[in-house]
Amino acid sequence: MRDRWLAGALLLLAGCVAPSANQGSVPPADLVASSASVADFVAGQSARTRALDDFASRGSLEVRWKDDEGSHFEQTQVELAWRERGQRMAFRADKVGERLAWAGADAGRWWIFELKREPSRLTTGRRGSVPRDSILPFVGPESVLELMAARAWPESARAAGAEGTLRWIEWDLASPVGAWRRTRALVERPGSLPQRVELLDSTGHAIARSTLTRPLSVPVNGLPTGAWPEIAGTMRIEAGESRATWDIFWDQPGTDPARLKDRLFDVAVLIEALRPQEVVDQDATTKP
Repeated sequence: MRDRWLAGALLLLAGCVAPSANQGSVPPADLVASSASVADFVAGQSARTRALDDFASRGSLEVRWKDDEGSHFEQTQVELAWRERGQRMAFRADKVGERLAWAGADAGRWWIFELKREPSRLTTGRRGSVPRDSILPFVGPESVLELMAARAWPESARAAGAEGTLRWIEWDLASPVGAWRRTRALVERPGSLPQRVELLDSTGHAIARSTLTRPLSVPVNGLPTGAWPEIAGTMRIEAGESRATWDIFWDQPGTDPARLKDRLFDVAVLIEALRPQEVVDQDATTKP
């Protein structure tokens, strides 16, 4: 059961959609939500995420869930990295020095190494497809930057209500992923880190959500300290009606190229190093 919940986190964090190249002007930092237009929010998000084309961070993952046997808790150490606005990505999980799993993606495909499975397995699929046998099949590997609020929002974004002084901004996916059709983010003012992100189905039901707290500045070479972008140091992920939560605590985020070596994103190199006993190409086994 423990491995199932860890696999769920990997499938959620296995890849991402590259953000749109929307580059608006930066709105004033003190522009309050009540006087800001949707275009102001879109421009603010674009400005905030512009320096996050490349990213790496270590952290810890705490998984809590309930089943018929009671309440459970597991903790692992994780590392996340992406390049080129998420065109390439790597996510790995370790516990007490033991490699548990590795997931990642390039521009065309995603992959998941389940190293504690018997026999160990590598599963691959095309970007935009949903991994089968996942507790999060509606999300698949196309969500990490979205749930972290780390990519730009499209110009087609629209207002979607308010909660007190906070505004909901919503947009449709260019290409649906499983049941995921659109996203909305709750944000205080243009350019600030959103407080919540929800992935919605066609009826508007939240199939996954993240709560973003403890803002951390991400050092970026060439930018003054005051211009460093922020990410959520703590993010809680919940999936629909699931009785589980995934709490991720990021530590030492950065954009240093030394932390983003090519081998992290090369599936051929990973196969040679991790040596899975089974390889499953999901596209080859998908029925028409």
